[in-house]
Amino acid sequence: MNKYLKSVIVSLAIASILVSCTQQNKTEEYALDGLVQGSYYHIVFYSTQEQRDIAKGGIDSIFKAIDASISLWQPSSIINKVNGNKNVELDSIFIDCFTASQKISELTDGSLDCTVGGLVDAYGFAAKKKMTINQKQIDSLLQYVGYKNVRLKGKKLIKKYPQTQLDFNAIAQGYTSDKVGQYLSSKGINNFIVDVGGEVIAKGKKKNGALWRCAIEKPAKTADSDQEYSSYLELDNCAVVTSGSYRKYYTDDKGIRHSHTIDPKTGSSVTHSLLSVSVVTKTSIEADGLATAFMVMGLENSRKWLSTHKNIGAYFICASKDNSFDTYCTPNLKVKDL
Repeated sequence: MNKYLKSVIVSLAIASILVSCTQQNKTEEYALDGLVQGSYYHIVFYSTQEQRDIAKGGIDSIFKAIDASISLWQPSSIINKVNGNKNVELDSIFIDCFTASQKISELTDGSLDCTVGGLVDAYGFAAKKKMTINQKQIDSLLQYVGYKNVRLKGKKLIKKYPQTQLDFNAIAQGYTSDKVGQYLSSKGINNFIVDVGGEVIAKGKKKNGALWRCAIEKPAKTADSDQEYSSYLELDNCAVVTSGSYRKYYTDDKGIRHSHTIDPKTGSSVTHSLLSVSVVTKTSIEADGLATAFMVMGLENSRKWLSTHKNIGAYFICASKDNSFDTYCTPNLKVKDL
């Protein structure tokens, strides 16, 4: 092989390597979709192919770690060991969720309460099936409910009553969205939207410079109705979570509709006219917890609370007497029509 041919081959090889490196370093839009925590996840971000490949593995690890800590569906999880009064050391995930839940409980006078696990089980919402429960059963379980009856001592959870059962489902998916967002940022990915089961957090902007959008679902007439959307919010480095009672409920023999949202103070499922609330805050876990608290509090009490917490945005949809919807939006939000 002559020197000229060798030179050509070497040049072509170098060019091929440079093209390959350029492609790998090119920023593209990537989407990751799948199932997690009994629901879906949808993540869109801008990164290089190498960042994308790393992110996929890291996100899967986050999902597994969270399930191992606070999933009620994983028999060996830390939360199930705590509920079974086993001598177990808490990890940072459990402590994060417990601390966040307790903080929101304090802020909302106990409208969010992670100790409602026994009531959730008794109503059958955890198992997604209707169960008959009477006032005597509610009262017998209610004595073990109360966020002030549990506390941390180092890496141990101390219960006033061994019968108390914890449930972080009101904040778990919000926490997961936050952790995924933090992970992406740590890998230099700064333009993304993360949606885990409807708990959304967004950072940066889309490739065209526009803010990320999150659609708000119209309350469905029945639990199995198709999803419909008529409005949306633009997310400027913030989170939004919608909580609603129009899909997760059952109607008893007396025709009374029981929401999956349980009032920790009464032990009863809520029956007021508030159908859904979308909460906008800096973190998804806070938005998730407050959305549940507002569904317990109802519109008027939530409005009073928001009047002294003006950094929180919320959009409420209520059932009206004529079978249509009434809405209320805090002044700091702009809900736009699709």
